[in-house]
Amino acid sequence: MRPRISPAILSAVAGTVLLWHAADSGAQPILAVGPDADVTEEGLHRVEPSIMEAAWVLPDLDLSKYSRVLLMPTAVQFRDVAETSVYARTKTGETEFPLNEQRQEWFRTKWREAVDAEFAREESYNVYPGVGEDVLVVQALLVDVVSHFPPESSRSEFTYVQDPWEASVLLELRDATTSQLLARTLDRRYGTGLLDIGEAWMRTEDLIERWATVVTLRLDQLTEISSPGGSQTPSWAR
Repeated sequence: MRPRISPAILSAVAGTVLLWHAADSGAQPILAVGPDADVTEEGLHRVEPSIMEAAWVLPDLDLSKYSRVLLMPTAVQFRDVAETSVYARTKTGETEFPLNEQRQEWFRTKWREAVDAEFAREESYNVYPGVGEDVLVVQALLVDVVSHFPPESSRSEFTYVQDPWEASVLLELRDATTSQLLARTLDRRYGTGLLDIGEAWMRTEDLIERWATVVTLRLDQLTEISSPGGSQTPSWAR
C-alpha cells in the first residue's frame, strides 16, 4: 500500500484552545488543540514547529509505556517525473529527471539497509519481531524523492550535477495491538553542492545513511516530549 505522503490538515475542531505542556515546570507549550489547531484526519495535532520541524501526535501520546519496537518494511516513493529529452529540459531550465528501475531499486535497497543499520547500531534499541502491548510499530519511509541527475547517455555532455538529491523522511508510529496511528514526522532533506556525476553517485549512499539518522532522532524526541516528566526515556532507548 502506498504511504500517505502529506498529512491532511483540518480546522473544524470544536472547543477552547488548550496548550499541552511538558510536565516539567516552566516548559514551553508543545502543541495546541482547539478550533485553530492543525489537526490531521487521524486526530493528530501539530507539534510546535520550534520544537520539531513537522510533527503531528495524539494529544495524550505517551511512548514511555513501550519497551520494544517492531520495524515495519521501509519504502521509497519517487516523484513522478515525465520522460523528456535531457536537451529539451536544459533549454527550459528543468532540473528534475526520472531514475531508471535499476537505480530506483538500488536506492530502495540502500534505504532499507540504512534504517536497519541505524537501529542495530545501538544495542539499547530492543527490536522485536512480533506484537504485544508494549510494542511500538515504527515505519520509516522516504517520499517525494527527487533526482537532479541527467539521464545516462553515451551522448550526454553533462559531467556535473548541481544539488543531486532531495527527499522527505517520513516516520510513522503505531500501537502494535490496535494499529492506531500515534505520531507522524516529516522532514525535508537535501544533498547539495556542485559535484562530478560519478562522485555524486558515490556519495549518495553516505547521504542515505545520514537521512536514516533522522528516524531515530525524531523517535527519541517524540519519546522525550510525550513521556511523563518530559524527559523520561524508555528502556529500549537507554
